[in-house]
Amino acid sequence: MKTPGTKVTWDEGGRWLGAMLAGWVLLIAACAAHAQAPPLLVLGTSRPDNNYVGRLLRRTYQELFSRLGIPLEIRTTPSARLSMELASDRIDGDVARPLAFAESQPGLIRVDEQILSIGFALWAVNPKYTLQRLDQLPDSGWSVNFTRGVVECERLLQGLLPASRVVDVTTTINALNLLHHARNDLHCGIDLAVLSDASGPELSGLPPPIKVLSIGEPLPLYFYLQRKHAALLPQIETTLRKMKAEGLLEQYRKEAMVEFKLLPAPKPAAASR
Repeated sequence: MKTPGTKVTWDEGGRWLGAMLAGWVLLIAACAAHAQAPPLLVLGTSRPDNNYVGRLLRRTYQELFSRLGIPLEIRTTPSARLSMELASDRIDGDVARPLAFAESQPGLIRVDEQILSIGFALWAVNPKYTLQRLDQLPDSGWSVNFTRGVVECERLLQGLLPASRVVDVTTTINALNLLHHARNDLHCGIDLAVLSDASGPELSGLPPPIKVLSIGEPLPLYFYLQRKHAALLPQIETTLRKMKAEGLLEQYRKEAMVEFKLLPAPKPAAASR
């Protein structure tokens, strides 16, 4: 400690000034780095992480935005509420919606590279049920249920079977439970919904559903973003295409199917002699 009247030498003052300037440089650099860090992007989905599709979507988007260097949060929100959040710009995007979704959400823009596809099919939990063609269903005597709101299945079944053999239920979980209890023979539904609910905690431990017959053509699902993020679209599309070319999306799909016991685990490769 300097006593009163003691002069500060040039060396001491220079060191003090240099230390102060270095501190300011570090502070300015830290502020600049913070200012340049991309903001958190918050996306929504109705599928939680504890089932096949929820896990698949999260793995895909976490890898996608990790490559882009953008921090990401994925929130689980019921579909109706998520649509309201999107319309009021309180959330940045939706991870998977069909082409027609844009008509009800003019404030969103679509990433043209599809993220997933959905298909309609007849499902069973007993392998005895087999069909080669849809026109074999009327003579089978089997009853079929569908989830309310799945209009494609409703129209198909009502035009094909008598009302006594068509059952509408409130949820896909209820529909699959009716198959497990042999109350109905088949379920008509969307593959992603069937596989998600079959892999969730409510049906844990039960045999996975078996696809009996696909119906119609698959429908693509797309990633939607608020228009304020339009500058990200080229990067997202390029990165997503590269991930597909690397086989990552198919790898994630198979891994999620195995994880939730919708596919048997692959056998380990035999050791070479």
